[in-house]
Amino acid sequence: MDRNQLLVQASELADLIAESDEAAAYREAQARLSENREASALLRQFRDLREQVGEFQARKVPPLHYRHLLEKADALLSELNRIPDVQSFEAAERQLNDLLDAVTSRLAAAIAAPPQNM
Repeated sequence: MDRNQLLVQASELADLIAESDEAAAYREAQARLSENREASALLRQFRDLREQVGEFQARKVPPLHYRHLLEKADALLSELNRIPDVQSFEAAERQLNDLLDAVTSRLAAAIAAPPQNM
């Protein structure tokens, strides 16, 4: 099989994955999550805190000096995890990742196996 044929089949595999129940559930959960104002606001706050923590870590500031940010981030994460749309999104994301991991494992196994027709 030449490179072009392989790329065509890879595109077909990508289309199959995109059309899977797991991908559809992921997109639906993502849409519901993006429409949830409470979750969106909490996610924005969490990302801002994560960015601030990252800046402290990049400058090698001891965690003692930004512990309050870490605690606030943990509290926001706990609050986020109680929102049903967040829970649905995370479950859908796990299922899609499981599918992608299974496909990756099969590809890796096929590459590692010796050719059958030599």
